[in-house]
Amino acid sequence: MFREYAKALLKRVDTRQLMQFKPPTLPPRIYTKQLNIDNKHYGAFCQEVAWQDAATMHPLYLQMLSLPLQMQCLLDKKSPFPLLGLIHAANRVEVLEECDLSETFECRVRFSDVRPHSRGWEVDVSLEAFQQGRCVYKAISSYLVKVKAVHVAPRAPVQDTTEACVDSPKNLLAELDVTADTGRRYAKISGDYNPIHLFGLSAKAFGFKRPIAHGMCTLARALSFVPVSDGQHISDVVCRFKRPVMLPCSINIYQMCQDEDRSIMEITSSDDQQVHLDAEVSTL
Repeated sequence: MFREYAKALLKRVDTRQLMQFKPPTLPPRIYTKQLNIDNKHYGAFCQEVAWQDAATMHPLYLQMLSLPLQMQCLLDKKSPFPLLGLIHAANRVEVLEECDLSETFECRVRFSDVRPHSRGWEVDVSLEAFQQGRCVYKAISSYLVKVKAVHVAPRAPVQDTTEACVDSPKNLLAELDVTADTGRRYAKISGDYNPIHLFGLSAKAFGFKRPIAHGMCTLARALSFVPVSDGQHISDVVCRFKRPVMLPCSINIYQMCQDEDRSIMEITSSDDQQVHLDAEVSTL
């Protein structure tokens, strides 16, 4: 996706739409692509995120593969949003049916929503994946577009998924060392060569003291440790990214509470002083 990042550097953004009080207009175009899963590539992804369930597709894999379509969507000539500088703020995945990795996926990506945020605008890019004419998978990536404009209305408070678990003991699922080359390894698999993930110098050029891990990589690794009963699979993931994971570092993966088909996850720094993300995970 180097070509897409090159286009992003040259893209002219219509900042007038971003400075208006009303939400900017979303381009209606749907970007589509037929995807055939390469088993070697999928195996490399599973190894990187420690996914052990060979019989079930990792719930983030298709969304990762849709990134080139997402970038095309964001680079649409009618899109008012810059590609560089976007912050991945939230993520949602719904696995509607069992996905067959041996069958072709038809992926459709489009803008689906935009709403005010206290720091600018939050825009949703949605993915729908079909097999044999049936929608088997849905996902939404929410991106923050920062705009210094006093007329942007404050975003409604986001409910903290961990509030219901205040009185529940934390269950430590894993302690992970996130190495300095994590961003480069995941970029090789995902194609996401955003400079903020690669090297110290390239990250500093975009305002980060050190390179940061891909949020999708951190979430994917956390999902690999979710306890799932025999015969079940992860069917729904709702995640909010809070603080970047600076490389290198150590992180803790906690299960805050759990019932029969729902878990609340939290990823913190090794000293538990910072929460990097929280997620609600449902199984079926």
